[in-house]
Amino acid sequence: MSKITTQATSSRPYYAMIRAENTHFALRHNLVVHALQHGIKAAARHFGCARNTVRQWLRRYQQHHLQGLHAHSRAPHNCPHKTSAALERKVVTLRKKTPGFGARRLIAEFDLPLGHNAVNRILRAHGLTRKTKRRHQKKRDLRAIKAAYQPFTRFRMDTKHLTDLPFYWTQMQALGSPQYQYSLRELSCSTQFLAYSNELSKTYATLAADRFLAHLARHGIDPRAIEIRTDLGTEFDGETVHLQPRHLMSGQIEQQWQARHEFNPPHCPNPAVAGPMSRPCTPPSSPDTRCRGWKSPVELLAEKAPQLSPTIFLLHPLPLKLLLTPKGGTRCTGASRKVR
Repeated sequence: MSKITTQATSSRPYYAMIRAENTHFALRHNLVVHALQHGIKAAARHFGCARNTVRQWLRRYQQHHLQGLHAHSRAPHNCPHKTSAALERKVVTLRKKTPGFGARRLIAEFDLPLGHNAVNRILRAHGLTRKTKRRHQKKRDLRAIKAAYQPFTRFRMDTKHLTDLPFYWTQMQALGSPQYQYSLRELSCSTQFLAYSNELSKTYATLAADRFLAHLARHGIDPRAIEIRTDLGTEFDGETVHLQPRHLMSGQIEQQWQARHEFNPPHCPNPAVAGPMSRPCTPPSSPDTRCRGWKSPVELLAEKAPQLSPTIFLLHPLPLKLLLTPKGGTRCTGASRKVR
């Protein structure tokens, strides 16, 4: 079929005869009208197309009127390898019974004689696919989960290298300031508790956790309801092959305090630190309070756990080396107290 081309001539008034969003439909209609008025040869010369093209659209117009001027589908009338209607209904039924199964899982679990692309096509055609959530939607869902936690029961512990801060580098070199930050972030009220050291080690990580748990115990928090989650860093025993709980951070947390220490899955970042050198308590005017209804941690604590004193936030940052004795041991921070 030859392609219809338009020619800008002043002797052709037919384009104004019909207006349609589909410009191809309007062009075919003008072609047919011109052919009815002036003949097939004149229409072919005027529109710059073959005479067979004019005959084709004229014949379709005479048989189906305006409906015949729409483009016809070029899909084959017969497709031998097309999925049968019975198999398609089976895929739809299985998907509705197991909405969490994707195409590959459906094929593996129910031994479907289809490829994953065919199953995906069937699911899309019946509106059974779930729209992928954007990043801000996932964060919004996660905030709702965190907001439902009981205050001071779920924590994320992580470390931060302070050697990459330009404004802090000169002070660190001149005054011998700490090079690493240990942080424990409370998820329900979004509060951070900080400590500092000059090296990353299991000893300092254990001291930071022990000091923090002792602080919570003094405010009446049951350590058995506390969960501290960390990544797989060496300072948290994440890469230890043969675990000896009594010598590691997990043993200090679980045996001495009966709290829980959990690891994040591999390659899963730990969003524990919102920023380096941040304040332990976020002020109400901070942009970080938008996701909490513009409420400060103190206001959230008063709503969720009014029996707790706001002084629970007053655990000031300090260098962890101050907790070490001159002989290399640790000072008593409350770790020897067991929960009965």
